Amino acid sequence: MTSTVTKTDKYDAIVLGGGPNGLICGAYLAKAGAKVLLIERRHETGGGLNTDEYYGFRLNLHAIYHMMSDRMPAFRDLALPDFGLRYVYPHVSVAFPFSDGKALCFTRDVDETVASIGTVSEHDADCFRKMWTEFQPMLDDYIIPLTYKLPLPVVDQIVAIGQTPVGEALNDISELSPIEMLDHYGFSDPRVRMALLSFPGMWGFHLEDPLGYLYPIYLCRLINAGLVKGGSHRLSSALYRVFVSNGGEILDDSEVTRIHFEGDRAVAVEVADGHRFEAKAIASTLNPEQTFMNLVGTEHLPDDLRYAVEGWEWEERTLFGLHLGIAGEATYRHPEPRVNDAMIAFLGIETEDELHEHFERVDAGTATGDEWVHVTIPSRHDATMAPKGHEIVRAEQVVLFDEDWDTNAKKFGDDCLALLEQHIDLGKVVLRREYPPTHIEKKLHTMKRGSIKHGSYTNLQMGFNRPNDQCSQVETPVAGLYTCGASNYAGGMIIGGPGYLGAHVVGKALGLDMPGDIEQA
Repeated sequence: MTSTVTKTDKYDAIVLGGGPNGLICGAYLAKAGAKVLLIERRHETGGGLNTDEYYGFRLNLHAIYHMMSDRMPAFRDLALPDFGLRYVYPHVSVAFPFSDGKALCFTRDVDETVASIGTVSEHDADCFRKMWTEFQPMLDDYIIPLTYKLPLPVVDQIVAIGQTPVGEALNDISELSPIEMLDHYGFSDPRVRMALLSFPGMWGFHLEDPLGYLYPIYLCRLINAGLVKGGSHRLSSALYRVFVSNGGEILDDSEVTRIHFEGDRAVAVEVADGHRFEAKAIASTLNPEQTFMNLVGTEHLPDDLRYAVEGWEWEERTLFGLHLGIAGEATYRHPEPRVNDAMIAFLGIETEDELHEHFERVDAGTATGDEWVHVTIPSRHDATMAPKGHEIVRAEQVVLFDEDWDTNAKKFGDDCLALLEQHIDLGKVVLRREYPPTHIEKKLHTMKRGSIKHGSYTNLQMGFNRPNDQCSQVETPVAGLYTCGASNYAGGMIIGGPGYLGAHVVGKALGLDMPGDIEQA
């Protein structure tokens, strides 16, 4: 059955998906003078920048820890603070309280962090200082800048990076697993190793996977992460304001059902009500399956691109969230006062062996909710997140996707709550919401199987291969179609890279003057 097209509108560019990358892409293009339409399936833009309010409690159901907030180009290029964006940076970033009264506290001051590790192991404190000192130039010279540059093929990238001592050191660790990284720097204490493995582990990474170039980000940048004042949605609101203030148009509550072609060129999109919009460029932030299989159609795909899309892998691990509204204060029962100042506290596991055993149960589908959680009390750092005299407690645990979550979420949430009550004086729970992986998928359709990173982070799906070697530089083999979502280089986690690169490649194709340089030297 053919939809009836009632009207055609013409744009320079159409952006599919109103998450952070879609908003960044659209905002840059609109600011550069393009006529841009952004189409969003949900009733509001923001995607993973989601803050739901219940009776004055503001719950960040997805993104909360913004690791690249002060480093992504959009922060300055789009003057986001002028549009209401504010960050809160807790001094104590991460705490690991132990049952013997000791605690590891990672703060924004490396000397304090080293001293805290020294209370557990002087040897590992020295190892941490060495690792931290070596990571900083890797981040500043390569890892962070390259997040906002188009990727090179793997061999070319290795050669380009290896021209300096810092780059050579980065190449040396780039294929180490997190476990091997700790061995490389000589860490030996089981509690310190557990803590350092928790930084990538909390995102569902497999600790045996060779993704060493990511480890400095997930350690150093998490320790310097910020919380958006008023909730993560305030970032998407700021991007929204930039977009519309520069003439961008948004069509929300509207799902794209088809991409239209003239010959071999994508020239228009159609939405569910039959309305058709034409554009010189179509930029999709949807996942590869949605973009190429559902909207483009296999008849318009070269065989090698179709094979690449069909082979896209989703993460095996995802997250379960328990969100509580508390009357009174939520206070950790631990003698180290800095635990109560921490942005994140890890509860339930104290050694590396226990962490590995836990992940074995996660992968076997036998883990329970009372084993290991990372906890944030956002209202402790931002009073606007809860009504006066109340707190919010946010707990997450790594889990597998399973259709049974719709019926098992309450029991798993009960277990998580029992673990919290062992460590925290919670007061009276007046609001409770479980957020299992099935709800992630139903709410944000790009996150298939609760895929918070829009696709597995493996060597075959990272760098020049994300989402594949034909589309990682934004332009695709389908003329007129571009990809720039979290399934593109450099990935998800609110880094702003895919949207930034997408805007610049599309802008160049449209003949626009774009700020910055996305080509590697």
